[in-house]
Amino acid sequence: MQRSAQSARTAAAPSPATKLYSIAGLLRGREFKGKFQARGVKYQFAFAPASATISGGKLEFTGSLSVSTTHGRKRQADDVRATLAATQGGIGTAPVRKQSAELVSSDLPATESSGPLSFVGVMYLRLSPLEGRALGIPIDVSSVQLNARLAPTSELERQLQWLFSAAVEAIYGERPNERAAAEYIEEINRWLKA
Repeated sequence: MQRSAQSARTAAAPSPATKLYSIAGLLRGREFKGKFQARGVKYQFAFAPASATISGGKLEFTGSLSVSTTHGRKRQADDVRATLAATQGGIGTAPVRKQSAELVSSDLPATESSGPLSFVGVMYLRLSPLEGRALGIPIDVSSVQLNARLAPTSELERQLQWLFSAAVEAIYGERPNERAAAEYIEEINRWLKA
């Protein structure tokens, strides 16, 4: 017992992280905003998707990622791709969604967590490789996941949430619907540019 206590006292302090794996942002307006910490420095970020598309059968956003320290210095990376890796369902009342008859039909019973009654609460987006030095971040940011949370408080955010939910269902659902997915992507792009 004495030996364990002595080892803990003399053990080296943990080294600072050398890689950033994920960041969490909340949709506010047209941007996912959040904070993270790297080597004792606090950063704020905003990912602003400018467009959405379907690439390789996956939902993908392209936009800018800005990063600033608490001291206010802001740096930005443009043409950042964010590819949907997974989603998590939302909690609470689902946003009102416009559904085509093709998307509503299913052999499974509908619940508040499935099919046309479900909605996306979090999108896990894999960001294209970032250059830490250019963004002023002193660690490896070449493989970062953005945990993009949706908890709308405005009409714009509600519209985007139901559009993201409908697009995810049309692309990844039990019965993918390319035509409906293309329509939802077109509508998402209109809202992102409005």
